[in-house]
Amino acid sequence: MRSSRLFGAFLLVIWLTVAILAVQLGADYYRMPIAERPFTEAHELLKPSGLVGHGYGIAGMLMMLIGVMLYSSRKRISFLANAGNLGNWLQFHIFLCTLGPFLVLLHTTFKFGGIVSIAFWSMAVVVASGVFGRYVFARIPKAMDGSFRGLQEITAQGRELEAEIRATGAVPEGQLEAVLAGPALRSPRGTIDALALAVRGDLAARLHLVRSSRTLSRASVAPDVKRRVLGLLRNRLALEQQSRLLLPFQRLFSYWHILHLPLAIVLLIVTLVHVSVAFMFGYVWIF
Repeated sequence: MRSSRLFGAFLLVIWLTVAILAVQLGADYYRMPIAERPFTEAHELLKPSGLVGHGYGIAGMLMMLIGVMLYSSRKRISFLANAGNLGNWLQFHIFLCTLGPFLVLLHTTFKFGGIVSIAFWSMAVVVASGVFGRYVFARIPKAMDGSFRGLQEITAQGRELEAEIRATGAVPEGQLEAVLAGPALRSPRGTIDALALAVRGDLAARLHLVRSSRTLSRASVAPDVKRRVLGLLRNRLALEQQSRLLLPFQRLFSYWHILHLPLAIVLLIVTLVHVSVAFMFGYVWIF
């Protein structure tokens, strides 16, 4: 778990570094009215067919293609089944498939029209779909190999976490049950209701952790013990919420999975059309 978080933090640092440097390079150009851009020195570099602007488009497109192909191969090719944690592969997929569209956005210089507009909005829909799918996927408990876990396994782990919290003896006896109870959660009435409950549950869990932290502070619990108890409680609250939302979220994820791939294929087709048109009209240079 720790290595996965470090890997995600590493990717985030790279994402932000590339994005900040790219925006700083062309900030003045992108803020300028479109009609005035051709008269600036930066235009030859940053225009869609320029050295840097065109490079953004190529790099962004390759990132998206590689991101989709690698993650799809990891899930579907048998000999890759044990090639690293599936969660890390997903993080790398998200890294490539969000940074790539950002570079494509810079490639367009925020100027949309014709096939470019279709390609951009297709990309925007796919990215939005991916973000939504990541939210759903993160709330379905998984085993170490990335496979979804069953309700019995989730319930058993929740009991283990509760026993660990009790064993620490850090929570005052009169407040132990209230801390362990957490926010009240009702059963969802459907997939849309499950999404609303997930958002409310996340907020309620954060508030409960804040209150529990204050309870431990008032009891003069040692900082290292307090961190351990709050970590265990955080995991237990997450499992409690996941057990309530497991079936609707698994169903929602299956619906999303059916939709996301066709959207990605449409994006690929539109992108290929865009590249073909650019070649036909001589806008594309070759290294």
